[in-house]
Amino acid sequence: MSETLDVLGAPMIVKTDGGTVAAFVADHPIPPGYFVPPHRHESDDEMLFVVDGELTLIGEAGESKCPAGASASFARGELHGYRNDTAQVVRLIVVATPGLQAAEMFRHFDRAAKTAPLAPPAIAAIAAEYGVRFG
Repeated sequence: MSETLDVLGAPMIVKTDGGTVAAFVADHPIPPGYFVPPHRHESDDEMLFVVDGELTLIGEAGESKCPAGASASFARGELHGYRNDTAQVVRLIVVATPGLQAAEMFRHFDRAAKTAPLAPPAIAAIAAEYGVRFG
């Protein structure tokens, strides 16, 4: 399977969607300035593997840098977010387990953005439908 989604201005190439195996896996190139605010997943554990570039991670303890070759993992319920502070695309592999809700949420963002730009309240409302809470 390979499916490309537009997730709030960044492509996400879905490799598996949690439907046949208990994991969502995607290649996620992150453009400069892209920001995912701190949030919590009710149902998924999440891992980020930085393939190229350097990502700024945001969590309970503050911010840290995650360079190429490094990874970060977040248990369900753990606050986390990230940002690309560099001038280059940062390439991530995103893994969420079991991941079925993650896949559906990203598909919902893709569909919704095709009809109108999404403002933060709409983004938060969509995320909440899939057990993701910001802040």
